[in-house]
Amino acid sequence: MYNGILVLDKIYGAPSRGCVTAVSKALGGRKQKIGHAGTLDTSASGTLVLLAGSATRLSEAVMNLPKSYLARVTFGWETSTDDATGEPLSEPAPAAYDEPALLGALPAFQGVRLQTPPRVSAVKVDGARAHKLARSGREPDIRPRPVNVTSIRYLGRDETGAARLLVRCHRGTYVRSLARDLGRALGAGAHLSGLRRLNVGCYRAEEALPYNPQAPASEAELAARIQSVESLASQYYSYDANAFCEKRLSNGLGVYVSFMRFRNPGVVPVDEGVMVVGREHLCLGALRVENGRAVICPQANIPTAVRL
Repeated sequence: MYNGILVLDKIYGAPSRGCVTAVSKALGGRKQKIGHAGTLDTSASGTLVLLAGSATRLSEAVMNLPKSYLARVTFGWETSTDDATGEPLSEPAPAAYDEPALLGALPAFQGVRLQTPPRVSAVKVDGARAHKLARSGREPDIRPRPVNVTSIRYLGRDETGAARLLVRCHRGTYVRSLARDLGRALGAGAHLSGLRRLNVGCYRAEEALPYNPQAPASEAELAARIQSVESLASQYYSYDANAFCEKRLSNGLGVYVSFMRFRNPGVVPVDEGVMVVGREHLCLGALRVENGRAVICPQANIPTAVRL
């Protein structure tokens, strides 16, 4: 059984679930557990992180990583899905935008702010997915929620006159909603007309395996790309453990940080988890204070071997 992290560069038009199914089939079918660490819209391309075997327990940890997107925003009309796949909500006539006005509006969308997800999205409303409610003819009551947009950089116009943006953000952010709200801020309708996810933390599209589930890669091609879960430790506040500490953590027992060697600070806030790298396991844990000393309490222990 395979165990680790597989990074794909998903093509435009491929559903994330289709990629998971195709990879699972290639690597062993029902015997091989495969999951994702955050889906990517069918109408988007780029980084899709899959997890194999015991690494599926690290899904939340990967979703905590910062992300970067290359977005294209077309002004002139909104759509029912806030992207180009939806029905136009007004006459679809492209409109030019004023660059100084756009640049002046961008700062208001950066930092921690409230954002209303699209009607057609995976957010849950009264226990049901919003997209299922919307497609059944019901209007989902979607409440605004806080998101964290680290930065938005304007890259100019493309050949169609659409605005090109480089967006760096955290989990829960909908770039479709950003495009919609940006249009409203400029007094014109707008929708997302193109999206590519450049990276999820250290996992980059440019280094990923190009993937089309309709022409899936072989088991050998996929196996050669599976990374050890140890790679994830570079993104978290982490430590190296000796055999004694690793054994305690593997048995579910806490270890004082003073017994371990500091590894790196990572990019994820400490309150979202810390990691300990041992000879055979990666431990995801929580940092606590006990008796006036910092201790790491284990939450999950994942083998670092790629093949079990």
